[in-house]
Amino acid sequence: GDEIMTVKLRYKLPKADISKLIEKPVLDEDVSLSKTSDNYRFSAAAAGFGMLLRDSGFKGMLTYEDVLDLAKNAKGKDEAGYRAEFISLVKTCSLLN
Repeated sequence: GDEIMTVKLRYKLPKADISKLIEKPVLDEDVSLSKTSDNYRFSAAAAGFGMLLRDSGFKGMLTYEDVLDLAKNAKGKDEAGYRAEFISLVKTCSLLN
Protein backbone atom coordinates (compact mmCIF):
# COMPACT_ATOMS: atom_id res chain seq x y z
CA GLY A 1 0.00 0.00 0.00
CA ASP A 2 0.86 3.66 0.22
CA GLU A 3 1.44 3.59 3.99
CA ILE A 4 5.10 3.99 4.97
CA MET A 5 4.61 3.77 8.73
CA THR A 6 2.25 4.58 11.56
CA VAL A 7 3.24 7.13 14.19
CA LYS A 8 1.78 6.39 17.61
CA LEU A 9 1.83 8.91 20.43
CA ARG A 10 0.47 8.27 23.90
CA TYR A 11 0.10 11.12 26.35
CA LYS A 12 -1.60 11.91 29.64
CA LEU A 13 -2.74 15.30 30.77
CA PRO A 14 -1.48 16.51 34.14
CA LYS A 15 -3.66 15.16 36.96
CA ALA A 16 -5.39 12.74 34.55
CA ASP A 17 -5.66 9.03 35.29
CA ILE A 18 -6.13 7.78 31.75
CA SER A 19 -3.73 8.29 28.85
CA LYS A 20 -4.82 8.99 25.30
CA LEU A 21 -3.45 7.40 22.15
CA ILE A 22 -3.08 9.17 18.83
CA GLU A 23 -2.29 7.08 15.75
CA LYS A 24 -1.46 8.69 12.44
CA PRO A 25 -0.49 6.79 9.29
CA VAL A 26 2.24 8.37 7.15
CA LEU A 27 1.50 7.93 3.47
CA ASP A 28 3.91 7.94 0.54
CA GLU A 29 2.79 10.95 -1.47
CA ASP A 30 5.42 10.44 -4.19
CA VAL A 31 6.54 14.11 -4.26
CA SER A 32 9.26 14.90 -6.77
CA LEU A 33 12.51 16.26 -5.34
CA SER A 34 12.08 19.54 -7.22
CA LYS A 35 8.84 20.23 -5.33
CA THR A 36 10.35 19.82 -1.86
CA SER A 37 11.60 22.63 0.37
CA ASP A 38 15.13 24.01 0.39
CA ASN A 39 15.60 22.59 3.88
CA TYR A 40 14.59 19.10 2.73
CA ARG A 41 16.86 19.16 -0.32
CA PHE A 42 19.79 20.55 1.64
CA SER A 43 19.42 17.87 4.31
CA ALA A 44 19.30 15.27 1.52
CA ALA A 45 22.60 16.68 0.21
CA ALA A 46 24.13 16.40 3.69
CA ALA A 47 22.91 12.81 4.02
CA GLY A 48 24.29 11.98 0.58
CA PHE A 49 27.64 13.51 1.52
CA GLY A 50 27.75 11.30 4.59
CA MET A 51 27.07 8.23 2.47
CA LEU A 52 29.89 9.18 0.11
CA LEU A 53 32.32 9.70 2.99
CA ARG A 54 31.49 6.25 4.40
CA ASP A 55 31.39 4.66 0.95
CA SER A 56 27.95 3.36 1.87
CA GLY A 57 26.42 0.60 -0.18
CA PHE A 58 23.23 2.69 -0.28
CA LYS A 59 24.82 5.60 -2.17
CA GLY A 60 24.02 4.04 -5.51
CA MET A 61 25.39 6.18 -8.34
CA LEU A 62 25.61 9.34 -6.18
CA THR A 63 28.66 11.54 -6.82
CA TYR A 64 30.19 14.57 -5.12
CA GLU A 65 28.98 16.62 -8.08
CA ASP A 66 25.40 15.45 -7.41
CA VAL A 67 25.73 16.51 -3.76
CA LEU A 68 27.16 19.89 -4.79
CA ASP A 69 24.35 20.56 -7.27
CA LEU A 70 21.69 19.61 -4.75
CA ALA A 71 23.24 21.72 -1.98
CA LYS A 72 23.83 24.77 -4.21
CA ASN A 73 20.26 24.70 -5.52
CA ALA A 74 18.88 24.37 -2.00
CA LYS A 75 21.10 26.94 -0.28
CA GLY A 76 18.25 29.38 0.28
CA LYS A 77 18.79 32.00 2.98
CA ASP A 78 22.10 31.28 4.65
CA GLU A 79 22.38 34.09 7.17
CA ALA A 80 24.98 32.34 9.34
CA GLY A 81 26.95 30.97 6.39
CA TYR A 82 26.71 27.32 7.44
CA ARG A 83 25.36 26.15 4.10
CA ALA A 84 28.09 27.95 2.17
CA GLU A 85 30.65 26.37 4.48
CA PHE A 86 29.14 22.92 3.81
CA ILE A 87 29.31 23.52 0.05
CA SER A 88 32.96 24.54 0.39
CA LEU A 89 33.67 21.38 2.40
CA VAL A 90 32.07 19.17 -0.27
CA LYS A 91 34.10 20.94 -2.99
CA THR A 92 37.33 20.36 -1.06
CA CYS A 93 36.50 16.73 -0.44
CA SER A 94 35.66 16.16 -4.09
CA LEU A 95 39.13 17.43 -5.05
CA LEU A 96 40.72 14.87 -2.73
CA ASN A 97 38.88 11.95 -4.32
